[in-house]
Amino acid sequence: EPVAIVGMNGRFPGSADLQQFWEHLKSNHDLVTEVPADRWDWRQYHGDPLASPGKTLSRWGGFITDIDKFDALYFNISPLEAELMDPQQRITLEAVYGALEDAGIAPGSLKGSNTGVFIGVASSDYAGILRSSPAFSSQAQYATGSAHSVLVNRISYLLDIHGPSEPVDTACSSSLVAIHRAVEHIRNGDCDMAIAGGVNALLSPDLTLSFSQAGMLSAEGRCMTFDQRANGYVRGEGVGIIILKPLSRAVSDGDQIYGVIRGSAVNHGGKANTLTSPNPVAQRDLLLKAYRNAGIAADRVSYIEAHGTGTALGDPIEMDGLQQAFRELYAENNLVYPGQGDCRVGSVKSNIGHLEAAAGIAGVIKVLLSMKHGLLPGNPHLQQANEYIKLEGSI
Repeated sequence: EPVAIVGMNGRFPGSADLQQFWEHLKSNHDLVTEVPADRWDWRQYHGDPLASPGKTLSRWGGFITDIDKFDALYFNISPLEAELMDPQQRITLEAVYGALEDAGIAPGSLKGSNTGVFIGVASSDYAGILRSSPAFSSQAQYATGSAHSVLVNRISYLLDIHGPSEPVDTACSSSLVAIHRAVEHIRNGDCDMAIAGGVNALLSPDLTLSFSQAGMLSAEGRCMTFDQRANGYVRGEGVGIIILKPLSRAVSDGDQIYGVIRGSAVNHGGKANTLTSPNPVAQRDLLLKAYRNAGIAADRVSYIEAHGTGTALGDPIEMDGLQQAFRELYAENNLVYPGQGDCRVGSVKSNIGHLEAAAGIAGVIKVLLSMKHGLLPGNPHLQQANEYIKLEGSI
């Protein structure tokens, strides 16, 4: 059975809520800024990473405001425990309660229910910061405040819900895999409803320095998805949560329905050119599996929210995988390729940077908002398509 999205909430760079997020998207705003002083002093680390270890040319990022603000008493959490909680735990809690409110669900009404929680989370910046202070890292609350397992388990605990409660770390795909798991668990009967999404917070320069050494980040601080000038991505942070129910139940409950998930799939690229290189054949196979699972004819697809990291290698490989998949899907449906339709492709990373573990949910919420408002936002930095992206003869 299809699964309905009946509630959503989130905070993304430059956007305190989803209304602000949509206003920025429809206006094609670039929400990347210099690293704010309350995170780290980028000047201390600025330099050529190839010439000087511990340096980066990237002084940019997509940041949310007031990440240090939290109403601990509302959640019946002590001030000490709140202080030792990773901000990722705090903002996820807030987003979960906001998504439930958006869905018209009183948190207390879920007590004892078979509701699952699936959240993509990967970074541990705050744990590293606390480790530098024995006064904090020796506290009992340090362990629970830093654990990704507790990020989801705390939600289940506070709501007193009894479905599966799982953190998911598959790097950039974490929040999408979390949604996939939520859908599968609902379909398998492991839970009746699910809370799913992802979170990422940039609190330390450590990973920025490491990714710079690997040549992943843009020195210009712009994620120029699909553009000839693309030279890397920009890191970003945020949180996004959606509430999922079986479609039949959502209809019978009279819920608002933002969108419907008809199919999903997960795979791995296996051995590619390098450990972090994408594999177009594996991407093609994944798309084929997902669309076959969904039972949707290829010529009905009118928009694709791409990964679109803005790298000279990754963007063409992703587009190649898409084209391979759709050629095969068109053939399966006895359709002439390319079709007469109009399929658009975009990526929210052009607006907010790469949210890593929360990247997928940012894209999902962008699409849901686009459907709600009947408008597809553009790609802010697309001027001239990457010469290795061949759009002629494709959908």
